[in-house]
Amino acid sequence: MGTLAVWLVVCLLLAWVLRRKPLWLVSLVFVLWTALPAVAGYRLNGLGVRSPLGFHPATWLALATVLVQLLWNPRPLLRSVSRHPYIGLVAAVFVFGAAITSVFSDTGGTRLLADQIVAPLLLALLIVAHADRAGQLLLRNVVLAGAAAQALLSLVQTALGSVIFFADDYATNSWFNTVWFDRWMGTTDSPLILSLLLCTAAALTLGLRSNLLRFSLLVLFSASTLVTQSRLGGIVMLAVLLLAIFRTRTSVWARLLTAGGLVMAAIWLESSGLAGGLLSRLQNDTGSSQARELAARFFLGEWVDVFLSGHGLTASYQIARDAGLQTSIESSVLMYSIDVGLILALLYFGAQALIVLNYGLRGWLPGVFIAGVIVFTLQNGSSALAFANLTGTLTWLVLGLAMAGHATRNQTDAQRAGAPAAVSVAASVSS
Repeated sequence: MGTLAVWLVVCLLLAWVLRRKPLWLVSLVFVLWTALPAVAGYRLNGLGVRSPLGFHPATWLALATVLVQLLWNPRPLLRSVSRHPYIGLVAAVFVFGAAITSVFSDTGGTRLLADQIVAPLLLALLIVAHADRAGQLLLRNVVLAGAAAQALLSLVQTALGSVIFFADDYATNSWFNTVWFDRWMGTTDSPLILSLLLCTAAALTLGLRSNLLRFSLLVLFSASTLVTQSRLGGIVMLAVLLLAIFRTRTSVWARLLTAGGLVMAAIWLESSGLAGGLLSRLQNDTGSSQARELAARFFLGEWVDVFLSGHGLTASYQIARDAGLQTSIESSVLMYSIDVGLILALLYFGAQALIVLNYGLRGWLPGVFIAGVIVFTLQNGSSALAFANLTGTLTWLVLGLAMAGHATRNQTDAQRAGAPAAVSVAASVSS
């Protein structure tokens, strides 16, 4: 507990020193999640993954940031909640229900609740409260920089045939073996999590003004997605590449140059052997599709039992094992339905979908809507939200950008129309 106490003091000091720059703290939380996998979180908090207080160090920083903001300048946060009362109500009901279910079921899901739900929701609240145009660009660029760093690291891991960092910590996972494991993940918590990050970041490149920078990042993200060997990630990345070529806002010459460059990059990637692992998995998925089919059938036979209430966060893993499944249920929404109940799960993920559709489509920053669709889809295409990793933070960061971008767009439209501007994110900050 001594190490945790030291880390809490560090978090509170950072939160106080940077209290006038809350988005810097949001950026630090995201960077910390990308740099330190959850299995290595004990290096800063001194607690193992099974400890009820063993939250990821980034989660503690997020909690400290919100605490300091509430004590120092609470009005922006309170106004953000008042502008989105229904979303706030759904989030509060879900958190309360998930907490009660997990406590009474004694499943030890408090860390998952804090890492994947509570802290990410609070980060989104900070973004909505404080992210003006410059703040939104800052967060977008931080995500791009973090994804680029992870992509480069994964390619170095591929070249060296070694995970390089945190090998002993990764070895505590049953699916990881230092000898034969060949799906690389940077310092995220699994190859699928890295793939989710890369695809989401690829969508955010659509808002970049520089065609050269966008092209370079897309090639880098594509190469890294190949070494994660994620089939769904590969399909999504291909869709983003096509969108980058054919989107209407790009000039014809830019489209031609981008298309030609991507073709040359694809030829190089194929000749380099980086695509070998993904192509092999497309030909032989080692039973992954069958496992997902069995998991879906199992849920269809069990959903009535969890319609109103679940078995507690993380319980779906044991339930799947007891049912004879060789893998998890492989879908966050299905796993949360078993853990907290179908109604609560649909409320939570339905709120996320509503944010993407209602705010992302009418946002200010290009690429955020596509990023929201991608992160929402990919998080539910695997067990991404059912164990500690950066998915929750990334998801709510993108959703926060969607809501903040919508407010910025409304403010801009009101100013152009010559009408008094509605209460905006920037106005909340100045107050």
